Amino acid sequence: MRHPRTAATVVSVLAALVAGCGGSASTEPGGFTYESTLTVYSDLPLQGPQGQLMTSINDGEILALEQAHARGQDRNVSIALLNDAGASGWSTKTTSLAARAASQDLGAIAYIGDFDSGATAVSLPLINENYILQVSPASPYVGFTDTSPVDQTGEPKRYYPSGPRTFARLMPSDAQEALATTRFMKTLGVKRIYLLRDDAAISNPYDSVIAPLVGSYAARSAIAVAGSAQIDTARLTTPGDYAKLAATISASGADAVLTGAAPDAGSQALWQELAAKLPGVKLFAPSTLASAPFLSSLGAAANATYVTSPILPLAQYPSSAQRVLVAYRHAFASPPTAYSLYGYEAMSSVLAAIQEAHRSTTNRRLDVVRDYFHLGLRDSVIGSYSIDANGETSLSRFAGYRVGTAGQLIELRLLSGG
Repeated sequence: MRHPRTAATVVSVLAALVAGCGGSASTEPGGFTYESTLTVYSDLPLQGPQGQLMTSINDGEILALEQAHARGQDRNVSIALLNDAGASGWSTKTTSLAARAASQDLGAIAYIGDFDSGATAVSLPLINENYILQVSPASPYVGFTDTSPVDQTGEPKRYYPSGPRTFARLMPSDAQEALATTRFMKTLGVKRIYLLRDDAAISNPYDSVIAPLVGSYAARSAIAVAGSAQIDTARLTTPGDYAKLAATISASGADAVLTGAAPDAGSQALWQELAAKLPGVKLFAPSTLASAPFLSSLGAAANATYVTSPILPLAQYPSSAQRVLVAYRHAFASPPTAYSLYGYEAMSSVLAAIQEAHRSTTNRRLDVVRDYFHLGLRDSVIGSYSIDANGETSLSRFAGYRVGTAGQLIELRLLSGG
């Protein structure tokens, strides 16, 4: 149950969506006044397979804002909680509606979200149009921040129609995860890797780009690429659909398979077939597949499954995080997750940028963006990090896990992506 004090910080989301605008009048693009109420929007899929974890991110944001209010800071800042959940996770329609509602609100000062890279691809151009700072707790797709061999045409520029970069993420990019994953494979004795890239619309390229990135880093760890293939988990949803693929992988001599995909029914079917037909072959899942519903569905395939994730065991976070976790339990009467810490830091860093920008006489949203990118090294609950000019975090720690029979993640070792 949520602590009663938090209710005062939450703007009516329904009113925000219906009105589509509000706050102070603006005399120039991105202008506002600090005397009026400023709104930090948060958009996450609060139902579906990740709903509970997304709610813990929201609650972390609320806790950070409540603590700032208790210190007498940022009393003119409120939070509006939006929900872009569709039938299973986020949906394009709800994400677009949420982003438009935030972008059109003259009192909006920042947008925390989205979590999934595919959702951020929808929201980012809309939020950027009006010079609003966007901070994602995750969204690791490398094309939002950097040019790379796996970028799609026009990336990252096409996500920034107004021109200035306004996006930053708190979790490391797919490029960092790919490097950490190949290092994990090396420690487990992998010699030959087979790469699968999901061609389903929801995954390609945002969840699937990890596969070619791992392929590009494999040689550095003396791991040969035995082969690669594209799959479509939206269309192929039974184990038998992957029988021919399993035979091809077996013939390749691969001793491991990495799949870049979303955690849908097709991915579950793929895992069942590979585990059944490729005994002794290690199955590697990136962080996009590290959802409880997917992992708990693996059954016997869990024994062959290894996961790389920037989400660390709670004990691996600094002492400041442990204090926040205690405060979270008190405020919400529910157990926190590591995701709660990313919500907490997303809000804390946004508030720090607002405080810095308050010293400006121009009162532009771009002042908040500028000061966010110049916060320097932050000694935060998720670790010490900084954000570079492209919006990339300097955090590069990952955990390498194996999966237990009940779908739980069992830490094997800490890894570095850079």
